[in-house]
Amino acid sequence: MDACPFCTTYKDLPSTPGGILFEDRLVYVHHYCRDEGPSYLGHLLLKTKRHVPGLADLTEAEGQAVGQSIARLSKALQACTGAEKIYVEAYYEVVPHLHLHLLARYPGTPQAYWRWKIGEWPEAPQGGPEAIAALCEQIHAYLAQTVSGSVEPNVE
Repeated sequence: MDACPFCTTYKDLPSTPGGILFEDRLVYVHHYCRDEGPSYLGHLLLKTKRHVPGLADLTEAEGQAVGQSIARLSKALQACTGAEKIYVEAYYEVVPHLHLHLLARYPGTPQAYWRWKIGEWPEAPQGGPEAIAALCEQIHAYLAQTVSGSVEPNVE
């Protein structure tokens, strides 16, 4: 079996635009950034630190960490982007390591682009590394201001 790309790339994430937005001892979250071209602003990836193939493989503690992280980051995304909804998607078939996509649905998004088509909306807010880093700074500031969202120190 090939090495899991999510298990091997965790150490490289601080160099990605915006770096790690949140982490505790079980999960971490960063903004998605396409290799080429602009990325959908408000597209976060939550990943488990332990190699977990799917939701049914989570420990109770990991499940709690995933749920709490989704709640914290959803509030932060709404506050920082003005999103009407935050979608959470999980497929983990291409990379069989549990990762959840948190996606902001912006006001004015036509219903034809709701849910799994959100990133296809031609007028969706998109940006490169600078725009991603700026949004991540806002999210960091929001999390730092909220008692329930205080960021725990990085775990090595």
